[in-house]
Amino acid sequence: MNVTPLPEWHAKVKPSSKMTLVVVDMQKLFLTEKKSPWMDKKLLSIVPNIEKLIKVIGRKNVIFTRFTPPKNWQDERDSWQTYYKINQKITASNLGIAPLDIVDDFTSYIPNSSVSSRKKSASIFMAGNFHSKIKKNSTQILIFTGIETDYCVLSSVLDAIHLGYFVIIAIDACASSKKQGQKHAKGIFERFPEQLWITTTKGLIKHLQK
Repeated sequence: MNVTPLPEWHAKVKPSSKMTLVVVDMQKLFLTEKKSPWMDKKLLSIVPNIEKLIKVIGRKNVIFTRFTPPKNWQDERDSWQTYYKINQKITASNLGIAPLDIVDDFTSYIPNSSVSSRKKSASIFMAGNFHSKIKKNSTQILIFTGIETDYCVLSSVLDAIHLGYFVIIAIDACASSKKQGQKHAKGIFERFPEQLWITTTKGLIKHLQK
């Protein structure tokens, strides 16, 4: 798998660095819930790579995020009301709240980690307590994994860069349901070579274990 040239700061990335591994929206809603119109089981293929990274980086340095639709589309305002009216099949009143849970593969990791508060839109920085959590931990480097590469991951990465964080994308620990989604997102990531390092799970682990 091709990756981008290494940014100068990558040499400073060590196990002792102030890093947070972000696992974006690995929820039943997207991965296992058959009643969900957004379910795509092929996205489960990245679970092993995310697990490998959790074990190397440490559970205390992991944050799981969750996308949480409103109970009813009428609860939202402006363009989000339109969005959820169109996608009302995934609101809690139709689908329930169980599909919002993180998939069972990660259950054992969550008690010693964190699940950020409700994120109703794409970026994790729209979750009420996400930014305060990473600031409290003096995080300087954010490692992104999860779904979808060209939507929630992409939006979160752009916000992270604008806020001054160094960003690592473990590209094979991210996935998209769209055929060209991964490719298109990677093309955007490559526009930020000074602040963003695209690598693979194996490459990042090898670097950290030097």
